[in-house]
Amino acid sequence: MPRAISTQARLRRDLVETCRRLHARDLIGAGEGNVSCRLDQDRLLVTPSGANKAYLRPADLVVVTAAGERVRGRGRPSTELRMHLAAYRARPEVEAVVHAHPITAVALTVAGLPPPNDLVPEASVTLGEVAVAPFATPGTEELPRVLAPLLARHDVLLLERHGALALGRTLEEALDRMETLERVSRVALLARLLGRCEPLGAEAVAKVLSAAGVARR
Repeated sequence: MPRAISTQARLRRDLVETCRRLHARDLIGAGEGNVSCRLDQDRLLVTPSGANKAYLRPADLVVVTAAGERVRGRGRPSTELRMHLAAYRARPEVEAVVHAHPITAVALTVAGLPPPNDLVPEASVTLGEVAVAPFATPGTEELPRVLAPLLARHDVLLLERHGALALGRTLEEALDRMETLERVSRVALLARLLGRCEPLGAEAVAKVLSAAGVARR
């Protein structure tokens, strides 16, 4: 059954606020990035294509079916909708998807450096294992195709020379993962500039996850 009107209104407000926070934290700029969330089993709420996400209003958002067909909204859904749909198909428990362009995290992929896995406790707990997807042309079927083998096991994915994708049970969780990815990537960069960037050992990571009550996917 479709969610109550009051719940849909709240999701619209929350999605717009998510976009504003992404912009305020320099995770997106200009028309970059896109965000979506589930309205119900058959419909998604998604940002419109080409819009500056810092200035979106709840009424600007587009409703699409699980197959990607627009059913409500004046604009066109994001050109990256295929990527969102692939994530929801692979992960039925996921309720929100955030795609952004975190500068430091993307720079690691340009430099051919590994993702910031297990460098600090919050990376292990909040991000899990970050995967890196090989470069694929944005806005095409090529992108969800290269993501497909990774989506089932990872909540956060770096897209080589492009951006990042964060999945969550809520918009807030997906956004927190994107923010944490960029912060930990900055730690990785600074550590490398200082001369050494070593992850926590497996035993330390296991203790961190146990203390937090988190099971690694």
